[in-house]
Amino acid sequence: MKTITKPLLIFFTLTLFFSTLYAQRQIKEGVATYSATYDLPADQKDMAAALPSEIICFFRGDSTAAIVNQGGATIKGVSVFKDNYHSMIIDFLSIDKKVVVVLTLAEVEEEKATNPTLTAVKGTETQVINGYKCFKTVVTDKKSGAAYEIWLTNDIDFTPNSVSKAVSGFGGVPVKFVTFNHGIKVNAELKGLTETSVPPGFFTATKDYEPMSYADLKAVL
Repeated sequence: MKTITKPLLIFFTLTLFFSTLYAQRQIKEGVATYSATYDLPADQKDMAAALPSEIICFFRGDSTAAIVNQGGATIKGVSVFKDNYHSMIIDFLSIDKKVVVVLTLAEVEEEKATNPTLTAVKGTETQVINGYKCFKTVVTDKKSGAAYEIWLTNDIDFTPNSVSKAVSGFGGVPVKFVTFNHGIKVNAELKGLTETSVPPGFFTATKDYEPMSYADLKAVL
């Protein structure tokens, strides 16, 4: 009996050790940094230089905020997906103006409608990208039939943000992937992930920000 028990004990101890060693790292609060390039239609190619090449996403609990610098403005896009809440906190640096825009539910749905509805098929191919063991998945747009290759990992887990949300429901955290913004295809890659505290009040606008409707914002941009 001892000769059987001892090897089993060693086996289960080793299994526990390696399970712990390679356990998924769950990060509840921190900062994710993405690189971004854009596939623009021919008539919009001149916009490329104005679009951000880096997107920084802060997260804590269910709240996320993606920050970009674009066209002389710093834009913080706040999302709480479980509540269907989306806002933009914008500093127009060139004209010293601060505004906050909270989208209505109808506006949120209208924005969603501009982006593809995706289905996914997990593949067998794997590779290491930026230190994460990733597996290949092919996502297909139900509307157009277009297919895209994405790479997901189970090494880490953190709250999906506005960059990763479109492809976050396919069995892993997106590391190298496509996403969509107003129908524009964005090629994104997770370049950095830091576990750190997010400052209190980071996801809300202070009193010096002037409320503005989304319709009015689009009219002046």
